[in-house]
Amino acid sequence: MKAKEASNLFDRIPPYCIVQDFLGNDLVERLLDHAIVREAEFAPTKIGNYAGQRLDPEFRLSQVLRDFCGLRPELEARFEDVMARAVDGLRLAPFDLARCEIEIVAHNDGAFFKRHIDTATEYPDEKTQRVLTGVLYFHALPKNFGGGQLRLYSFVGEGFVDIEPERDKLVLFPAWVPHEVLPVSCPSGEFAKSRFSINCWYRRSRLQK
Repeated sequence: MKAKEASNLFDRIPPYCIVQDFLGNDLVERLLDHAIVREAEFAPTKIGNYAGQRLDPEFRLSQVLRDFCGLRPELEARFEDVMARAVDGLRLAPFDLARCEIEIVAHNDGAFFKRHIDTATEYPDEKTQRVLTGVLYFHALPKNFGGGQLRLYSFVGEGFVDIEPERDKLVLFPAWVPHEVLPVSCPSGEFAKSRFSINCWYRRSRLQK
């Protein structure tokens, strides 16, 4: 794991970490099979916070699945295993993990997610809050889509870095960092050829100082 950080706090790119070959091919294939078999269970993604959850295809266009069946314990264990190193590498204040919030997102042709922060696009939870975001890519090979880069922005100005969605790559960054998913091109429109990812949010108790 290597942390990449800017020299200035607000006008340069915030720090982020990349973990290559995060799950291993076997688990990636099982995860991909799980997503493809459950294509009909994916629902349109929403935006907003708490009671304001709503569909807005002008701001976000993708599909989501939150049912991992028997894969959830194994995936959560993998994500939890890298948390301490990510917190240290990103120079975040240490925190006790309350829970991991995970979901599968499919971006097919024309899908995107405009600039946002993850602390303002979450589901109701009065007891915990998002601190750290992880994005794990697990698309089919050969890769059959283009675009879909994760763009991380500076807090001030228009500085940014684009991160390519490469299979079995995990990207970690603070949940309050502005970011977006650039438009995806998948000419075939086949669901199985989508840009698949897991979004993982590491949540701490709101009571933690």
